[in-house]
Amino acid sequence: MIKREKYEARYLLSIISAIINQTEIPRSVRRLDWENIYKLAEYHKVAHIVYLGILGLEEDIPQKWKQSFHKRYEESLLSQERYKNAAEVVMWQLKQNKIHALLIKDGIMSTCYEPREIRALDQVRILVGEGQEAKIHSLMRSMDFQKQEYRRERGSYYYRVPKTTVVFYTELGFRTKQLRKYFDFPVKVIRQTEGEKYLHQFTEDEFYIYLVCDLVNLYACGEIRIGDMVDHWQFYKMYRDKLDWDYVERELATAGVLDFARWLQDLLYIWFGDRNEKYAKEYDAHADVYEALEGYIITRGVEGREVSSTLTELVKEVTDIRDRERKEERLRRFRAFLFPDRRYMEKIFPIVEDAPFLMPLCWMWRSLMLTLLPLKKKIYRMFRPIKRKIMDKVEGFNVRREERMMQRMDEAVRQVMEESSSSFGQEIHDILDEDEVAADAGGEGDEDTAGEEGQVEQGEIYGMQDFFTNFK
Repeated sequence: MIKREKYEARYLLSIISAIINQTEIPRSVRRLDWENIYKLAEYHKVAHIVYLGILGLEEDIPQKWKQSFHKRYEESLLSQERYKNAAEVVMWQLKQNKIHALLIKDGIMSTCYEPREIRALDQVRILVGEGQEAKIHSLMRSMDFQKQEYRRERGSYYYRVPKTTVVFYTELGFRTKQLRKYFDFPVKVIRQTEGEKYLHQFTEDEFYIYLVCDLVNLYACGEIRIGDMVDHWQFYKMYRDKLDWDYVERELATAGVLDFARWLQDLLYIWFGDRNEKYAKEYDAHADVYEALEGYIITRGVEGREVSSTLTELVKEVTDIRDRERKEERLRRFRAFLFPDRRYMEKIFPIVEDAPFLMPLCWMWRSLMLTLLPLKKKIYRMFRPIKRKIMDKVEGFNVRREERMMQRMDEAVRQVMEESSSSFGQEIHDILDEDEVAADAGGEGDEDTAGEEGQVEQGEIYGMQDFFTNFK
């Protein structure tokens, strides 16, 4: 983190510490970027807590981010009753259907906060026995919950309006081998709730062990948030005088997380504890380690990974597991790409629908075409400039040919016009010459001719008059 962001992250921690310990809100000596603080608080699921802190600040906070913090606080406030009712109804239904169930984390953690709305609830998480999926699906449908498909997270997710999510697990979901082995037990061996046969609950010692192991698991996976650290601190404050620490430390040692859990506990004292405590006094001796742990949590596992790997092998183990899962996922995708299913092949090769035994040959042909595709593109890129030059030359030749044709047509039209105009003039001259000859030759008989013509014209006129007279 750059120096400015580190200061804002630590100021965020100081606000949270003041709220959960009910002390005075510290004032900043620098100008703060509240957009960055809000995004950081939102990711670490503590934005609703920060809202209570900014109410007493005199600093000029942009209205946009005030409203954003207030919205998160309202959601936290409304979630309390909604999720409490959902948990009670679902657990009652599980009991009626004789399904062993254990309510984990969220519902229990809210009892460690005062006021309770400081602990936002976003899910009801329940551990159930294996082989109960059909029963659970049926009873959740009866309560208008819809199953959410295609989620990458483990567990079965059910959602109901408004904003109520219930998640069922058949295992606690630890990534490392040692933690999975430690928590490898059926839900029905956990202590039963008083007066109940199918509902179970952790003892205080057992829940603290689970809480520590879950915190270490989240840290190793790079998924730990400040909100998770606050949960741990609140439970620790409330029950530290009631826990059997010999039993707790022995079990944490068996799970292989005792040493690293102590480092995280020290960091919690530095963040939220009393400065007069022994952990605060020992901070300077291992300042670089605590800074690495702090940076790892705030930056989502980007910083402090090397130091974390030296403190616990779980970080390296989870990294190896993720690398192995990525390789397996890439291999699975490659196989699916190389050998598609029948439905996909039928769209490309319709013959497969009538002759499915030809699908291996179609796979080979498709692979060959995909192999030759880069060569085809390379050849296309190679000959494309040549093709473009040839097309340009052909186009230029066609243009020149059209221009020559137009010129020839213009010349032909011009010649026709000239010939037609000259012949027409000659005909006019010939007609005039004939009239002159006729006039000279027939000059004596003009009168007779004129008389005859007059008679004809009169006859024609008479005939027209007679026609109109008869018509009437």
